[in-house]
Amino acid sequence: MAKYSVISDVSRTIVDLLQAELVPEPVAQAEQIGVCDPHDRGNFVVGVHIYDISESGEARANGPVPQPDGSLRNPPVALNLSMMISIASKAEKETRTIDEQRIMGRVIQVMEDNKRLPEKYMPPALRAAGEIIRVSNVPMELEEKTKIWTMFSESYKLSVFYKVGPVLLESAVVTRPAPRVREVRLGTEQKG
Repeated sequence: MAKYSVISDVSRTIVDLLQAELVPEPVAQAEQIGVCDPHDRGNFVVGVHIYDISESGEARANGPVPQPDGSLRNPPVALNLSMMISIASKAEKETRTIDEQRIMGRVIQVMEDNKRLPEKYMPPALRAAGEIIRVSNVPMELEEKTKIWTMFSESYKLSVFYKVGPVLLESAVVTRPAPRVREVRLGTEQKG
């Protein structure tokens, strides 16, 4: 289970993976790969965008989680993150489309080669959770992809879609059990 930062930690892990595998070829600098809103990419050539978060029924926990101190934490919520990775090359107009296709080919290759997020790119909190976080391609028709881009008031750009998860977001609610009875006295004194 991970703390509330689990969603941003997953995004950061994917960015770190892509930076390690795409730089210096086909992307010149690591700073050109990052988490961004599709509407406001800044200087990112490769943008990682979470566009939806849903509860994962397959990994739902049923009961409270015992803590080392004897307290109980409410069960975590299991989440699936719907993620889009898009390309917007800064190359000259004449070579931009080819450049985007080269970059996208490498992105897909890296993501397909890493069906589980590699621990070595995870921030310490996510690594400490010890979870296996799966990455799976989500096949979509062009119409579905276009609807997602329209959500951001943007025209369609070359993009690929993944489901990442489940990730477990721990509850902040911890209850302490009632104190244990330490001594029991049996019998009564009778006065006669």
